[in-house]
Amino acid sequence: MQSDASWKELDLGDVIELKRGYDLPKGKRSVGVIPVVSSSGISDFHSEAMVKGPGVVTGRYGTIGQVFYIDSNFWPLNTTLYVRDFKGSDPRFISYFLRTCLRSFEQ
Repeated sequence: MQSDASWKELDLGDVIELKRGYDLPKGKRSVGVIPVVSSSGISDFHSEAMVKGPGVVTGRYGTIGQVFYIDSNFWPLNTTLYVRDFKGSDPRFISYFLRTCLRSFEQ
């Protein structure tokens, strides 16, 4: 059995780096297969990606607490925060981790 000494206390910024998404008005979107991710999940598709997948996205407001795992390249809208740097962590793990941490905002 391991002791509690094996656990490390870290700030979220030590584990991941979050960045605000990018503007993409509907009138500027081109038909394509790239998911456009809003604060409520995949809301449209476009011909160009801004972020290489896999990725993790959450809302900046309104839907704080909802976390979306995107397994392909994608375009996160400016209503979101996406993980720009996983700092060596597995993206799927980070999606579960953030869902657990952010649940308290949903209540």
